[in-house]
Amino acid sequence: MSKTGPTTFAGLLAPTILTLALASPSVKATDLPAFEGRALVTIADGAMLASGYIDGHLGPRRPDLLSVIPLTGAGALQRRDTAVSNSVATWPNVLTLTADGGFALVTEPFGQPEEDAAEFSEIPRGSRITVVDLRDLQAPEIVQEVDAEGPPAAIDVHPSGDLVAATLPFDGRIALYPFTEGRLGEPSSHDLGLDGLSNSFVPEFKWHPSGDFAAVTLGGADLVAFYRFDGQALSPWGDPLRTAPLPGKGAWTPDGRYFVVTTITVTGDMAQLGYGRNASLFTVFAFDGDETPASPPRRANDRSTSYESGPVQHARVTQVPAGMGYVENFAISPDGTWVVGLNMAASWLPQDHPGRTDYSELTLFEFDPETGAMTPHGETRMNGVVLPQGITFDASGQHLAVTAYQGRDGEDGSLAFWRLERGDRPALRPIGDPLPMPRGLHLVELIR
Repeated sequence: MSKTGPTTFAGLLAPTILTLALASPSVKATDLPAFEGRALVTIADGAMLASGYIDGHLGPRRPDLLSVIPLTGAGALQRRDTAVSNSVATWPNVLTLTADGGFALVTEPFGQPEEDAAEFSEIPRGSRITVVDLRDLQAPEIVQEVDAEGPPAAIDVHPSGDLVAATLPFDGRIALYPFTEGRLGEPSSHDLGLDGLSNSFVPEFKWHPSGDFAAVTLGGADLVAFYRFDGQALSPWGDPLRTAPLPGKGAWTPDGRYFVVTTITVTGDMAQLGYGRNASLFTVFAFDGDETPASPPRRANDRSTSYESGPVQHARVTQVPAGMGYVENFAISPDGTWVVGLNMAASWLPQDHPGRTDYSELTLFEFDPETGAMTPHGETRMNGVVLPQGITFDASGQHLAVTAYQGRDGEDGSLAFWRLERGDRPALRPIGDPLPMPRGLHLVELIR
C-alpha cells in the first residue's frame, strides 16, 4: 500500500517580517480579556478575489501572508506578517499547527501567478509545503520549504508531533513526512487502498486524537473512509461510508468518538445556482475503533437464518442542514458540546450577480457527545462579511475568531470576535470591532 518516494528540498527562503500595529485604536488587548490563548495564526491569499470563483478575475497583486497575532500583553494588538505562499482555492485545511504551537505548516495547492496574470486559469498548480518557526511569537521565521510530489492540499500533524500527513488530492494519495525538530524528512507515499473508486480525489485528512487512526473525505466519490496507522503505514479500517455530494472539511470530536463532515450538496455551474434553499449538510459518523464484533439483537421481522456483524461497524448517526449557502468550515468547542458552522451564503459572488448576498452567517448547534445528535440554535447574520472561511474557538470554548476574506468592495479583510452565550437561549454575540487584516484572509488557528 505504501512506497517510499524521493522529495526535493528547496533552498530556504529568507522570510519577510513586517511588524504592524493594527490601525484600529478602539481594539485593545484589554477589549478581549477572556479570549484565551497565546496567539492567533492566519493566512491570506494575495492573488485571488472572492468573486474569482465565478468570473476568474485576479485582484491587484498582494503578497501571500502568514500572520501571527500575540494575545498576551497590554496595548493595541499587533501582528507579525511573513510571506508564505498559499491558496484559498481548495477546502479550508491548508494550515496546521503543532500541538505546542511551536511550528506552523502551510501547503500550496496553487502556486504564484506571474505579475501580469489577470485570470485564475493562469495560476500554476503548486507543490510547496512551508514550515514556519513560531517559538518566538514576535519573530516568526520560515525554516524550511519542501517540494511535494504533486500539489499538496490538506495537512495535519500527528498527535505525537513527529509525523505530518499531507494529501495529494489529484493523485488520490497521502504523503507522510517524518517531522523532527521542526524539519520535514523524506516522505512515504500511500495510496487509499480502496477498490472500485469512481473518483479518488481526497480533500481532507485528519488524525484521530489517539494517533492510531485517521479519516479522509473523498470529494468525488461522496465517501468518508477510516484508516488504521501502525506507526509506518495506513490501512483501511472498516468500510467507507456514504455522504451527500461533495464532502470536504472534516473534524474529530475531542474524544474521538465522532467524525463530523460538511458537504456541499449542489453541483453544477455555481454562477447559475439559486440560494433560496439549504445547500450544505453536516453529517456525523460514529467511529468504531474496536474490531471485536458486536452484533445487534435480531429484530422480530429478521427472517435470516443467521446474522453476524462485521468486526468494525462505523455508522452515520446524524445529518442536519447547515444553512442556506456554502458551509465549507466549522469549529467544534474544546469540550465537544458545540459546533458553529461558517456559512459564506452567496457573499462571494460578483457584485452584479443577482443572487449575491451582502452578508454571511454563523450557524450554531448543540452537540450531544453521547449520541452524536446536533440540535440547531439558529443563524446569526454577519453583515458585510465576504467569503468567511476561517473559524476557531478560543481555549475556553466561550469565544470564536472568524475571518472575512475581503471587504464589500474588494478591500482588505478582517478578523472578528464572537462570544458564545450558553444557557436556555444559546446565541452568538459580536465582541468589539473587527481587526483589519490583509485582503485574502481565509484561515485562522489558535496557539493555546
